[in-house]
Amino acid sequence: MTEIASSDTDDVSRELEPRDAAARLRSLIGKGSVAMVTATDRRFMPASRPLLTQQLDDDGVLWFFAPSDGSLALDIDCNPRVSATYGDAHRGIYVSLSGYARLVYDPDRIFSLWDERIETWFTQGPLDPRLALLRVDVDHAEYWDESARRRVRLLALAQAALKREPRVAEHGRMKLRTGAATHA
Repeated sequence: MTEIASSDTDDVSRELEPRDAAARLRSLIGKGSVAMVTATDRRFMPASRPLLTQQLDDDGVLWFFAPSDGSLALDIDCNPRVSATYGDAHRGIYVSLSGYARLVYDPDRIFSLWDERIETWFTQGPLDPRLALLRVDVDHAEYWDESARRRVRLLALAQAALKREPRVAEHGRMKLRTGAATHA
């Protein structure tokens, strides 16, 4: 897997193992974050909905709970390609992930990932018959980390002033899977 971190003034490339990339993304996203998950319907219209992230595992798989009979289930039936975006303005962190989604019925994983915050939507808890896991196999990630800028703010401001170019944030791209993505 490759991570490319770039700024307005330079490009840096380095190889990351998939587990290291997943760990980096987890640190950016934070625990229990809400993602805006976007899928396209059969009219090719994008629709986004907020979903509580249950896990980003070491294999680069995002896990959410979703209703098996909802519009998201219909959308990924038409086109399994989805994106998930996170934003934390307070920390200056923004992350965009894309991959292939599918619904999974795995009672053991449902119980291990269960979160009472979603009980409002699944009133029977982890035994709710509508409850499914949304598995997103992430193949690409992109992030902007303004906190990196704050650490070197004075230097960056001086450099930007000299070049008359603003430095906005650390920006990086990650590829989590090599070759063609699988979504079977």
